[in-house]
Amino acid sequence: MPKVRVNDIQMFYEVHGEGFPLIMIMGLTGNTNWWDPRWIQTLSEKFKIIAFDNRGAGRTDISDREYSIKLFADDTAGLMDVLGIPQADVLGISMGGMIAQELVLSYPEKVKKVVLCSTHCGGAKSVQASEEVLGTLTADRSGVSVEEVARMTIPLFSPRTSSKIPLAWKNW
Repeated sequence: MPKVRVNDIQMFYEVHGEGFPLIMIMGLTGNTNWWDPRWIQTLSEKFKIIAFDNRGAGRTDISDREYSIKLFADDTAGLMDVLGIPQADVLGISMGGMIAQELVLSYPEKVKKVVLCSTHCGGAKSVQASEEVLGTLTADRSGVSVEEVARMTIPLFSPRTSSKIPLAWKNW
């Protein structure tokens, strides 16, 4: 399990495939295990995939600094520097999309293309998630199956139809 020093933390990362770098930034409390292995495999046929655990998530250190999207973007840029990646395409999902947007704003020379998935721009005028939603998204998932996580979180995104969505996680 590779880790490198980035800013004031030891950051866990994985590299898959060869080609132009694609930095994949996961969302709130997510880690590299949350990426679908089939998706990583498919993307790694054309790209050098760099996936990592954000500060305080997965196998990356927790720090006593105040967390912010800017700090996470600084960590991403720092990881790119340590790995010798001057420029990459960037894919961010959920909070990872917010980090990707900040990365583009703070380090435009490092980003060739950006792909944003299930995200928003944040900011003072954005609608913040309720305490109930945040509690569900940040709940401890130790020992919880992928199917159980899906059942907990799908209603947050589609409450009218979530009970009608068949879950086929066992086929993964």
